[in-house]
Amino acid sequence: MRSSSTLFYKMRDKILLTLIFSCLMYVCVFRNSDNMQGVIWSDTEGYYMYLPALIIHKDLHHVPERSMNNRKNEKGEVMMKYTCGVAFCYLPFFLGAHVYATLTGADSSGFSNPYYYGLMLCGIVWGLLGMYGLLRLLGLYFSNVVAWLAMLVLLLGTNYFYYITKYMGMSHIYSFTIVVWLLQLTTKYYQIPNRKIAIVGGLLMGWLVLIRPTNCIVALFLLLYNITTVSELQQRIYLFWSRRGDVVVWAASAFLAIVPQLLYWREMTGKWVYYSYDGEGFEYWKSPKILAVLADTQNGLFIYAPVLLLFVVGMVMFPKDRRTQAVGITVTFGLATYLFASWWAWNFGAAYGHRCYIEYFPLLAFPMAVFIEKIRAKGIVYSTVLTIIIMLLVYYNVGLTRINDKNGIWCGDQWRWNWQLWADMVNKIPDKENWVLSALLPMLVILILDIKNNVASTTKEA
Repeated sequence: MRSSSTLFYKMRDKILLTLIFSCLMYVCVFRNSDNMQGVIWSDTEGYYMYLPALIIHKDLHHVPERSMNNRKNEKGEVMMKYTCGVAFCYLPFFLGAHVYATLTGADSSGFSNPYYYGLMLCGIVWGLLGMYGLLRLLGLYFSNVVAWLAMLVLLLGTNYFYYITKYMGMSHIYSFTIVVWLLQLTTKYYQIPNRKIAIVGGLLMGWLVLIRPTNCIVALFLLLYNITTVSELQQRIYLFWSRRGDVVVWAASAFLAIVPQLLYWREMTGKWVYYSYDGEGFEYWKSPKILAVLADTQNGLFIYAPVLLLFVVGMVMFPKDRRTQAVGITVTFGLATYLFASWWAWNFGAAYGHRCYIEYFPLLAFPMAVFIEKIRAKGIVYSTVLTIIIMLLVYYNVGLTRINDKNGIWCGDQWRWNWQLWADMVNKIPDKENWVLSALLPMLVILILDIKNNVASTTKEA
């Protein structure tokens, strides 16, 4: 009996991840089945178009004009506005879908059900790879249950849930996962500096920038990772100077990763470097919309993911706990917020919540986990209250995403600081839909397993 119980606890993470995968896949298909063409549409289509152009049509110069925000070169040829980093994330799933469509006689144009389902699977797999990596990373600093709770808070309590089940083709889920991998590699490198880690880390950093150029500021967090004092920063700088060969290799590897984009620009424009966002820029850099980015009813970060306030509380209440990563997060989060608030479309268009922060969630998981750990240490009452609050905030987030499905795009001047409109949406949150319960189920399982762990531990001590 004891051996089977031990085996269960060893398999617990895999069992729960399988359960979450099943729930997310069900929700994803459910949410997109009425409009499958919407899976590859607009921005997603812009990321995706590299693949059918190269693999199916074998021609980058005659890309059809569809829903993406097109740009044209001097010859009048349609150009991809977006960089090609996300296309590399899609690639294995695109190839699988294309082989399936070809063998079964289905539409193999790149825009049919096999490709739509392939992209849905792609988003779920990449998203859960990121969450599993985050679970392993947090496990280096926190208990298994605390790591799981922090991971589930981000998965279900933020717009990460929306972008893994509705618009999984957008860049943010993929950036999130690569940031997690970079943090894992950085942890290993600072423990035992290694040239191979520098090479892989550089390639991943380059890939991250290839997905979204502003992701380059993640490098600042990697520099400040686990830094709490000026003395530690000086030691970190000395480490890089003493291993400057690794720094050069890291930079060279990062550059190598962005070469495909340089080749594309050269092919289409005759220039190695090309600004494809013509007419768009950081027009608010002198008066950034910081408050709006964080708290406006039009995609404000904390309005649509109030559970993220836990990371703020964690940093404020426990600043001396180095695991909060207070220095790195303050610098990186602050700079990211300034960039987002300076962009001409600071709300980033037809979105749910402020989507550009998703790639920074792995950073925020640290102070959030510290807060969860400290509160749970105060006893069962505090722990239960915290879990209930988290579950209510998860319910709020998941419910609002469903309302968003039914009520269209929440964007435009009518959404600016319009608390009545926001309240109207909140009042429509459903309370009896099975898929909402499916989203909450992993949280309940964690709570139950934690109680079992506590009981087993108590029994053993007795």
